[in-house]
Amino acid sequence: MTNITSGVLHGLTEEHLTDITINERTYKLTPETAAAFLEMRRAALSDGINLSIASSFRDFARQKMIFENKMTGKRPVLDRNERPIDISGMDPKDLIRAILFFSAVPGLSRHHWGTDIDVYNPDTVPEGEELDLTNICYTAGNQRTTAEWLTANMHRFGFFRPYSQAGSLFSHELWHISYYPEANLFTEKLNPEESMNFLKQAGILHADDVISVIKNEFTERFKLLPE
Repeated sequence: MTNITSGVLHGLTEEHLTDITINERTYKLTPETAAAFLEMRRAALSDGINLSIASSFRDFARQKMIFENKMTGKRPVLDRNERPIDISGMDPKDLIRAILFFSAVPGLSRHHWGTDIDVYNPDTVPEGEELDLTNICYTAGNQRTTAEWLTANMHRFGFFRPYSQAGSLFSHELWHISYYPEANLFTEKLNPEESMNFLKQAGILHADDVISVIKNEFTERFKLLPE
């Protein structure tokens, strides 16, 4: 693992990542995470699961765009039952809390690290449909068998679900897995004071409100470890 600088931690650089190609698409991960995922993918294939990547590394600019598009109504914000909500007239802090139930804070997303992956099986997505990254799909829909395989096998390869259970702050995400041996190094590096200073200078929409929402919940939101 390269030295975890502020730029690496907050998604400002790709210098620590390598490319892997799955189903003719290229994704960025740390070399160690990539090797572990490819080993797990081979095991899944032997069990008839075409374990593939929906999303891997996501830089700060991309996460900022996702967050701000939700703040401004350009992308839907979901309620806790995964249904779109009307955000018109919402208090900014209440809106931020709603967004953060399913989306990460720009600069503090685990997807910045290259250790975390959203996974699925493209073979079970019906023709003409797009992948549905919801817990409904992964518990009762076309990704159920993939989620069950992960539950039974991912720990053998060093992976865990950081959002394993729904809580008051964020939803569980059955599709999001993290390579613990490296992700833990990033988790240990996260520092509340440094992170708040980063957010103040990063030009995020409603940055002061974001800081107000997360500053007293930092450990619960970001210091996530295997159960």
